[in-house]
Amino acid sequence: MLRRIGQRWLRTLVGLACTLVLVVLGWQGRMPSLFELIELDLYDQRLRQTLTETVDPRIVIVDIDESSLARIGRWPWPRDRVAELIEKLFIDYGVAVVGFDVLFSEPDDRVARASLQRLLQLNGGTLSPAQLAELDGDARLAETLSVLPAVLAMAFDPQDESLAVGETGPALQIDPPLPDTLPIVEAKGVIGSLSKLAQSSTSGFFDNPLVDPDGVFRRVPLIQRYRGEYYPSLALAVWQSLLLSDSVNPVIESDLSGDYQVLTAIDAGGVKIPVDPQGAMLVPYRGHQGSFSYVSAADVIEGSAPQDLMSGAIVLVGTSAAGLLDLRVTPVGPRYPGVEVHANILSALLDQRFFYKPDFLRALNATQMLLVGLILSLALPRLSVLSGTLLTVLFSAGVVAFNFYAFSQLYWVMPLAGVTLLILMLYLFMQTTGFLFESNTRRQLSRTFGQYVPPEVVRSLEQVGTADQLRGESRELTVLFSDVRGFTTLSESLSPTQLTRMMNIYLSEMTAIIHRHRGTIDKYIGDAIMAFWGAPLDDPQHARHALAAALEMLAAMPEVNRQLEAEALPRIRVGMGLNSGEMAVGNMGSNFRMAYTVMGDAVNLGSRLEGLTKYYGVDLLVSEQLYRLCADIPFRELDRVRVKGKHQAIGLYEPLTSADNPWLENFRAGLKAYRRQRWDLAESRFHEVIAMRGEDGPSRIYLQRVGEFKASPPGPDWDAVFTHTEK
Repeated sequence: MLRRIGQRWLRTLVGLACTLVLVVLGWQGRMPSLFELIELDLYDQRLRQTLTETVDPRIVIVDIDESSLARIGRWPWPRDRVAELIEKLFIDYGVAVVGFDVLFSEPDDRVARASLQRLLQLNGGTLSPAQLAELDGDARLAETLSVLPAVLAMAFDPQDESLAVGETGPALQIDPPLPDTLPIVEAKGVIGSLSKLAQSSTSGFFDNPLVDPDGVFRRVPLIQRYRGEYYPSLALAVWQSLLLSDSVNPVIESDLSGDYQVLTAIDAGGVKIPVDPQGAMLVPYRGHQGSFSYVSAADVIEGSAPQDLMSGAIVLVGTSAAGLLDLRVTPVGPRYPGVEVHANILSALLDQRFFYKPDFLRALNATQMLLVGLILSLALPRLSVLSGTLLTVLFSAGVVAFNFYAFSQLYWVMPLAGVTLLILMLYLFMQTTGFLFESNTRRQLSRTFGQYVPPEVVRSLEQVGTADQLRGESRELTVLFSDVRGFTTLSESLSPTQLTRMMNIYLSEMTAIIHRHRGTIDKYIGDAIMAFWGAPLDDPQHARHALAAALEMLAAMPEVNRQLEAEALPRIRVGMGLNSGEMAVGNMGSNFRMAYTVMGDAVNLGSRLEGLTKYYGVDLLVSEQLYRLCADIPFRELDRVRVKGKHQAIGLYEPLTSADNPWLENFRAGLKAYRRQRWDLAESRFHEVIAMRGEDGPSRIYLQRVGEFKASPPGPDWDAVFTHTEK
């Protein structure tokens, strides 16, 4: 008892130590990378469970799709076409704001053919400088952007300082200014819009330098720093354009000492957007791809787009045409259009629905882990496996339920991997150590009781348990009886020491073979061995394994005899009987002694078969039932008999090492002739077997019977079944 109590407290202390280590790592934000990856996956799982899966009618994606390229021309389109698209959207369809998820970083040096042809026709084939300026697509687009609220795109590069294509557009006004010590993403290079375009409009970046380690778009920065200025993301720039605002207000908090400042939110137009210290927000995806309505850009230009869908909408212009499609890996799909990422952010801004990590989250998570670790470390070592499992499941369910409630209702992104893995670790540790301690106890019992019961039964008890395996039941099994021929005579000529040595050599080799073929030793009866297959552990191939063991035992006899001769001990010969059938198996006996054994008529028949090997002069006999279970193995049918104590006739078979025996057909023909009472033909065939094979016990027996029947033929009701009156 004291030893068990000591084991419990040891397991409790180790569990508390593991809990403390994880709490400290979580508090410091230094969880192992595996924990971080699991945390990301659990975040994805929660996000997918809370998707609204509805289409937001307030945001429309104007798609430069395959149809648009076929009808308007290959991309990039002439800038006057882009200007026409913007004018159509605002003037004809009355959209609220337009954002482009495509770049205009290079000048358009093409002339629209239709415009050129129109001007030449009007002016007799000559153009003035003012008319030539009218053909400048970039100027036309810049003029349109100066009067209509469209937002252009740009892309920052985090490494290449030499990259400076186009211009960024106006910087974001931040009041109050952000401290330079904040870990805002610092861009090195930029691909912006053409100068005249950037100066006529606002711009927002669409790149994401904060992709998670597994390559998934879960968060995107709302601002980036470039050459000392701050610039908005495309979604934030569109939002500001919608609200006619050019500034944001950061929310900065300090620690208790006042030395450390951290950005916690960005106030844009009165909407407070929670962000992490790098200025990034978690993308609150509405659903899978298709959460926003798509309209072909060609339909807009041609005036066939649905008016009711477009009126008052926020429009994002993106691409889905082959070669232009911008795809991202996201929690809601591995091929998610990048333009829909911006659309989801705008949708969240409209709904003021943001997932975030509260500033008190670290303390809450540490408290949760401490409570879970303390309770489980104290309780699990003292509970049974079932009770401990139920407690662990309840704790896990409670933690997950609380976490999911906080996520879906409060929009808190609480850590889940640390506490769930702590629960799993404590459960596995407690159950494993409990199993090891219990196994050690069982091994001690096995060493004690293994001297009295078969090792196979002991191993089964250790692995499965006595209640399931040792209860009495009826099963189809195979039983083997093996006996040393003439043992009584041999034992009289040997001293006790020699007899003991002879039996040890013989029984050790035979037992090892039986064990190799999954057999269970029932008992040793002097020189005899009784074994069975199919229990205590179920074995559908019990007949095949038993037959393989018997054949190997016979094949091992020459080596056994060589060992006996080497120690000046006599050679021995064995006879074996095998039978398959329904048997009672289980722990049987009295209050004073129990034994795991088999009983029943099928067992008795196995013993009878072993005895008949002497009569037929063969080493191994099997029953008709076993023959049917192993019909693909070569056998020869020896006889149909009634054994002592049985009225029903059974078939006797001898397994052969090969089906290619030249004498076998003669034996079968002789047996067939014998059963048809064709005595002369049967006699001839059996003589041929002896001539071909040498001495053959079954053939000699049939020759003797044929001689008797020739002298005294059987009656008309003779069934060719031989009745044995002795065991």
